[in-house]
Amino acid sequence: MGIFLHKAVGKNGKLGIWQITESLDELLKMIPMSAGTEKDLSVLDSNSNERRKKEWLVARILAEQLTDEKDSRIIYDEHKKPFLSRRDGNPENSKKHISLSHSHNLLAVIIDEQETGIDIEVIKPKVVRIKEKFMSEEELGSLQKEKQEEQLTTYWCAKESLYKLYGRNELVFNKHLIIEPFQYSEKGVIRGWIKNSAKEKLFTLQYQKIISGNDNYMLTHIINQD
Repeated sequence: MGIFLHKAVGKNGKLGIWQITESLDELLKMIPMSAGTEKDLSVLDSNSNERRKKEWLVARILAEQLTDEKDSRIIYDEHKKPFLSRRDGNPENSKKHISLSHSHNLLAVIIDEQETGIDIEVIKPKVVRIKEKFMSEEELGSLQKEKQEEQLTTYWCAKESLYKLYGRNELVFNKHLIIEPFQYSEKGVIRGWIKNSAKEKLFTLQYQKIISGNDNYMLTHIINQD
């Protein structure tokens, strides 16, 4: 199907969601062939999971469409945080930051000139059972009973977005990632903190409920206004 959603985010960001319905061969034909492409495709060949291969391809196709940069590639640092780089593999050669997320047949990409984060998740009843693992006491006290699954998934996705922006495995979700209590609706803007010994900073995030087929998803992402 291709691009499901495409929009501007904040001052310089772009966001896209791709609904994956294509075959592996169809996606391979969409990959631009340039210097370094063969090396990238060798990484793809090492993965035997077809769904993962499709996600890998779509992330790169969508990133190119959002940036209009024909010679860019997605690489990862030592903490497995992705960067958008030139084909020589040096992230300093691109001014773009990137974050990725996938759930079922949707894959989301956000690109910005500042550090960013994105998350998309199918809304499931399971989130109610595990809420104490990622929610603070204050956050738990703010829940609306009639919309618990949607609101809890919003909290989870917002914290995942902050976690991806931070990019290192040093954060405890119910301690270091704090979302200010909010009144849930199907779309809105919320505020979240990263608070640990290395960083204390407030971020603005947008959330949006998305329907695709028979599934309800929650999407959250950072909004950079500077």
